[in-house]
Amino acid sequence: MPRRQPGSSLTAARELYQEATKDPSARPLVVASWQRSMEYEVKSGCIDAPYFENPNLDSPLARAALPILNRLHEQLADDPVSTMVTDRNGVVLSRKVSHEALTTRLNRVQLAPGHVFAERYVGTNGIGTALASGRPVMIAGSEHYVEALRDFHCAAVPILHPTRRALLGAFNLTTVRQGSAGMLMALARSVAGQIESEIAAISSRRERALFQDYLDACSSVRPGPVLALSRDVVMMNEQLRSAVTGPDQYALLDHAREVADDSRFEGTRSIALPSGRVAELRVSRSRREDSDAGAIFRVRVIGRPQPGPVISDGPTRSSLGLVGSSPQWLRAVAETEAAFVAGSSLHLVGEAGVGKRTLVEAVHRAHGAGRRLEMVEAPLSESPHATEPWLHNVRELLAQPSIVVVLCDVHLLGDHLRRQLRSILAHVDGTATGELVMTSQPSMVTTDDELDRLCDASVEVPPLRHRYGDIEHLVRFFLLKYRPSGESGCSPDALAMLRRCPWPENVRQLESVIRGLARRPSGRIIRVEDLPPECRVSSHKVLTTIEALERDAILRGLMDRSSNVQRTAQDLGISRATMYRKMRRYGIVPSSLT
Repeated sequence: MPRRQPGSSLTAARELYQEATKDPSARPLVVASWQRSMEYEVKSGCIDAPYFENPNLDSPLARAALPILNRLHEQLADDPVSTMVTDRNGVVLSRKVSHEALTTRLNRVQLAPGHVFAERYVGTNGIGTALASGRPVMIAGSEHYVEALRDFHCAAVPILHPTRRALLGAFNLTTVRQGSAGMLMALARSVAGQIESEIAAISSRRERALFQDYLDACSSVRPGPVLALSRDVVMMNEQLRSAVTGPDQYALLDHAREVADDSRFEGTRSIALPSGRVAELRVSRSRREDSDAGAIFRVRVIGRPQPGPVISDGPTRSSLGLVGSSPQWLRAVAETEAAFVAGSSLHLVGEAGVGKRTLVEAVHRAHGAGRRLEMVEAPLSESPHATEPWLHNVRELLAQPSIVVVLCDVHLLGDHLRRQLRSILAHVDGTATGELVMTSQPSMVTTDDELDRLCDASVEVPPLRHRYGDIEHLVRFFLLKYRPSGESGCSPDALAMLRRCPWPENVRQLESVIRGLARRPSGRIIRVEDLPPECRVSSHKVLTTIEALERDAILRGLMDRSSNVQRTAQDLGISRATMYRKMRRYGIVPSSLT
């Protein structure tokens, strides 16, 4: 592929792609990657790899890989070869290189820790293409999509979890020498294998430590209900299994997983269960390993199950017009309403799609008293020409007492912009200002966030998977919204499957599913076979467009072949091992499809 001068980068890329497809030596994997790069509208004339200031070096992948990379770095001293490991999103976690000239060249193309080298941003490259294809790849010279990368030769190998076989990241070797591609790839495969073996050893030590802690908790003088949890293991004693069943158990495990994943949390958390009872989770962390081996929960269940609400022909709605009656949702609504009525500044925290904006709009309709509701989106970039007008607009709006200002998605703000916003909020005269509401996502908010502390109240809006009892109400509501005649409903089996769906995009995703189902012929009951593929998986992962297409193709193939994995793999042109790996990745259970 010849080098071209920057101009219309997308046009030049299309021309190069057409040349590549006509070249009989062009590898299908590279051609497919170039096609994806064009769909992402990556600019071939410049490099634009996003930067994350603090990549997570405390992950199992990073802890397993760094000692291996250090040893390899010593063996490759002064050679123009760079070794690096990335997470599954393409963020470079670590880079080792001792050749000064190569270090300079890598820095020029942003191939450095913190930068993201996914195909979505950088097009065809070793790291991004290995992650996108799930295969070891060698991307040499002109096979790179972005011109600035075409002096490099990269061998990258995906790193998979040893038991789950989930994608964890990639190991990458980069050089400027045109040596043996086979030798470079062999070395990359060997190192990736060593990293996977080390992850397996760490996982084994963790599981043994967790099991011993679980036994210790169960054999104490007054053990009570005990739960042990890690990413791969769930153990509960008979007291817990008999005390918490059905929807309550699902809710308990979901909350416990979230607590276990938050290494900073210590102490007790109280959660409302679907039955109306309250469960107190007292967590303790394993200290038998340098790394976290999971969490042990001592559980106390308070109260008696309350009779569930009677399901009427229409969905249950509050005085604010909001649908749902789960304890977590009602608490979030009540706390939001109380803060709004009191004129308190409010921070709403919740995953994408849970209904934060809907909640604010409903409370404003009920208690706005003539005040205008102004939604302010986060700026699209951190450049001064974008942030300065945004800050000026926020300052002007907050100076007007007749406005309710909603700063949406403040988790998207960079550190510098957050500091500037904190300064504005800290110096606002509370006696003559508009009311302030901020929204953000919980995974992006830290407990010591000064921006959060400037608000008088903080309310957590629960994800849909914690509102098990509200699924039917929401389904009925959206069916009436998109099919006002009300001529159809859901079969019990279809509702049961909708309740089991993890809904990674929350209420927004459920509404999208029901909107699609409502387009079917009127008067027909929605059955299990009518539900889209995304309702038949157990994964909480939010997928990219390409991942969703791949997942749906696998699901439709399995349904067409009566859940026969071997025949479906043959139809899709992939090996059975690859098929099982992708099924685990997407949370597909064949037995649930029949």
